[in-house]
Amino acid sequence: MKKSKLGEVLSISSMSVIPQAGITYKLYSLPSFDDGQEPETAGSETIQSNKYVVPTRCILFNKLNVRFKRIWRINNNIPNKLCSTEFLPLVINEDLIDYQYCYYLLASDYLTNYLCGINSNTSGSHKRINPDILLSVDVALPTLNEQKRIGSMLANLDRKIEINRAINHNLPTLDRSLEVARMRLAA
Repeated sequence: MKKSKLGEVLSISSMSVIPQAGITYKLYSLPSFDDGQEPETAGSETIQSNKYVVPTRCILFNKLNVRFKRIWRINNNIPNKLCSTEFLPLVINEDLIDYQYCYYLLASDYLTNYLCGINSNTSGSHKRINPDILLSVDVALPTLNEQKRIGSMLANLDRKIEINRAINHNLPTLDRSLEVARMRLAA
């Protein structure tokens, strides 16, 4: 395995804009992450402050309270994408690290625990990491082919977990339908 610093395999896209009147934006924010990982549709009158431009393919990494692991894979051509400045838009050098593998590396307990131990406080409940510290973290990287295999396997497991969650979410509905059917048969 090769040792690298995160800053050698990814970079932070820090292009920011002040939203312009008359333009509708897709806003990636901490609340929209927490509410189902769907960006909000918002105009400049709602946004009211500068935001980062979200690249077509990147990983948004939260710098506030990293213990919550708000890490968002973005891979779309939607125009006018912005994100809160509490996210770091990370652009992956896919010649050096696999996109999926990088996502799971960023979401790992190893990285979270390391960053939680060295972040700076804005208050007792709001702990923010320094982006330079994130970029300086040492990571061991297997070959790119091995990264792709690992990233693909973990992504497939996550998809299966989501399918199971959706099935489980529908079980109470199915159970109630079964009870109604039994009541009709008894009547």
